[in-house]
Amino acid sequence: MLSATTRACGRLGVLYKDRGVIVLNKPPGLVSQGTSSTAASAKNDGPETTPPRTAFDNVLDGLRRVYGLSTNPFPVHRLDKGTTGVLVLACTKALARELSRQFRTHAIEKTYLALVRGDARTFPVKSGLIAAPLSFDDGRVGVQAARGSYSYSGAQTEEETDPGGKAARTAWEVLASSDVAPLSLVRLYPHTGLKHQLRVHMAHALGVPILGDALYGGVTAYAGVPEGRLFLHSSSISFWRYRREGLRKRFRLTISAPLPVDFIKICRDMNLGLPKGVTEGGALVDGEHLEGGEIPGVEGRWFGEPFSM
Repeated sequence: MLSATTRACGRLGVLYKDRGVIVLNKPPGLVSQGTSSTAASAKNDGPETTPPRTAFDNVLDGLRRVYGLSTNPFPVHRLDKGTTGVLVLACTKALARELSRQFRTHAIEKTYLALVRGDARTFPVKSGLIAAPLSFDDGRVGVQAARGSYSYSGAQTEEETDPGGKAARTAWEVLASSDVAPLSLVRLYPHTGLKHQLRVHMAHALGVPILGDALYGGVTAYAGVPEGRLFLHSSSISFWRYRREGLRKRFRLTISAPLPVDFIKICRDMNLGLPKGVTEGGALVDGEHLEGGEIPGVEGRWFGEPFSM
């Protein structure tokens, strides 16, 4: 019989929890940004106002109650509203700062899975590196480099940006292409973490918009795809954790989030073979599968339950 804590973890989408980190499997439609309990007005003498609460606030509140935390956990990165998958929270401000430092120094590695609008003929090669700077204009993101001005082979390329642009790099590989419809399954490795980077690089640099991306894909409806459903999944994240004792105090933790059911269904309907393990998710410690579901020294535990709204 499942414990009350385990059942609660399933309802809140918890994949993994240790003494300092919580990893969620974010569902589509959830905005991964909470609000503060109070916010000062623009004027020093003005009254304090309370921002509207969000669904994510409720998730954070639930995690605090389930785990007996002194405060709500702290998000250390964001996912777009339509993106699903791995989302990391820190249980303390100190660990939030440490994880933010790992993000800044590129010590954290992430992978994504995406369904894109293009078949095998769309890709001259099966993998490569997009090195296309991004421009930002009133919230809209675009590529400065024209399509084709990036490396297919993965070789390092020289990037030139104007003052309003930022360097952006995304490695990619095609995992499968459908023989039923012009769709392919790709794995993405962001080397930088800019707003909408993967969506823009797919649509405007590689020319294969992510399925369901109405903002950058130029298509507002697609047969069989619910409105607003973006088929971009944060598949895995890898970062450093530290044990309190033992010979190997520092270890590399990798958490993978299982694919959503509708993502799996489209892949199967379109004859897109799925890589081993992506439907279940899992945890790795220094590249080895977690045995017994627990990590000694950090009070770590794999839950792996799907999110239940």
